[in-house]
Amino acid sequence: MQLPFPIPMPVVYAGLAGVLLALIVATAQNKWQWRVFALLALRLAIGWHFTFEGLHKLNSTAVGPTETNKPFTSASYFNIGDGPGAELARKQFLGDSVEKYTQRTMKSRELSTDEFLKLTTEQQSELCPPAVTNLISGGDAAKVVQAKADYAAWLYGAAPRDAKFKDISGDTPVSPEQWLDYIHQLEKEYQSRVERRQLNLGKGEGLEVKRTAAIKTELTATRNDFAKATDDFIAELQKEAGATPPTVDKPIETLDLVARWGITAIGIGLLAGLFTRACCVAGIGFLVMTYLSSPPWPWLPPGPPSEGNPLFINKNLIEAFGLFVVLCHPTGRWLGLDALIDYVLFGRKKPS
Repeated sequence: MQLPFPIPMPVVYAGLAGVLLALIVATAQNKWQWRVFALLALRLAIGWHFTFEGLHKLNSTAVGPTETNKPFTSASYFNIGDGPGAELARKQFLGDSVEKYTQRTMKSRELSTDEFLKLTTEQQSELCPPAVTNLISGGDAAKVVQAKADYAAWLYGAAPRDAKFKDISGDTPVSPEQWLDYIHQLEKEYQSRVERRQLNLGKGEGLEVKRTAAIKTELTATRNDFAKATDDFIAELQKEAGATPPTVDKPIETLDLVARWGITAIGIGLLAGLFTRACCVAGIGFLVMTYLSSPPWPWLPPGPPSEGNPLFINKNLIEAFGLFVVLCHPTGRWLGLDALIDYVLFGRKKPS
């Protein structure tokens, strides 16, 4: 696994050995109490998990998009989830991708591709949707007209653009109408599978759940990809027309930044026993939000593919309860920098 900065694996192994040694020494200092050992082991295990999850997310962002790497973003998780947490996150941090591409593919007139090609450039530019016209105005007048005509040409199928689709190698030239047809096919298949699952038809319920979840994931990804395709094309047209792109706030990027560094900080704090209880509270909050984004409730559609078949209780909730147990005990003063802080500031001795 790559990290945001070069850390040789021998150093990672040495760190793990150091954590285990510290656990043994701390247990010995506390008269080999199994309670101390169990609580410290729980804290260190969760800290290790958080630390390397955070480092992996930082690394994916540092490397950037490549054929083998996809930068971390919580948008995909929130888009797939059906829980109250995902719905709240979509409203607060994400724009509605369906609404975005619907406005940008709205035709003022129904014309065939041949009929569109017979129009003049000015007439073609008038067919550009208002939602797009507002984004590419303000540049050179002639270039703006050409940019709007170029977008309309894509909209009416006269100039398909390359796109990538699952199970299709290479780029495929498609028009917005073909994008929408593909999305409608996925929507129809997903709805059919949900209805079959509700009726509990046939055998192999576990397999049906996984297939339904896979279709839902592909549907969400395709919707987002289509919205992004319109973003990318509009950005190209803005550059060609010399238009100044409007400033758009992207709260999801701020959330992702906080998530990447927050998870890493929580993990390091738990490993080092630094502000342990504050780290526990922050970790519990993160895990509960993750749980509520895609909870394993039987009345909700299946969530993202995961290990096992959880019902009401999943690994995120179990780990949150684990942090709550750690929160209720002074493990940072048994093993960690909290003991040093307490001694320097308050003159407290390590609790028995």
